[in-house]
Amino acid sequence: MAIKRGKSAENQSATYKTQKRWESNRRKKLERQLKLQPNNEQVKKAMSNIYYRRKTPKVREWSASTIRMAKIVKLFTGRFDRDILSSNKDTASLAIQKSASRPEQQKTKTQTADKNFFSIAARLSTGSLA
Repeated sequence: MAIKRGKSAENQSATYKTQKRWESNRRKKLERQLKLQPNNEQVKKAMSNIYYRRKTPKVREWSASTIRMAKIVKLFTGRFDRDILSSNKDTASLAIQKSASRPEQQKTKTQTADKNFFSIAARLSTGSLA
């Protein structure tokens, strides 16, 4: 999910690429490092081969809503498959079926612990109300 940015930010990043500011910044950084370490062969090699190193990400990042959904699914099924959130309906339905049909579902803390431990009725029935 991309972060919405304003026009000025988009224009600034566009000029950063077209005016090759990245190249001058990289060259300055490498020259600084070469001044500190004159025998460093890697810096010398990098100086001869300066190119634009940023690439668009190929893997979607985890958004806040995706994390919440994953936590809920994991709470009930014991595991979360990222394909559940796929835009491809076939892939998503297969992932949902696979996670729902797990025979050995893990018990969560809420399933194993007494859910009504703090209620007054539960404490009265066990006699632990003091």
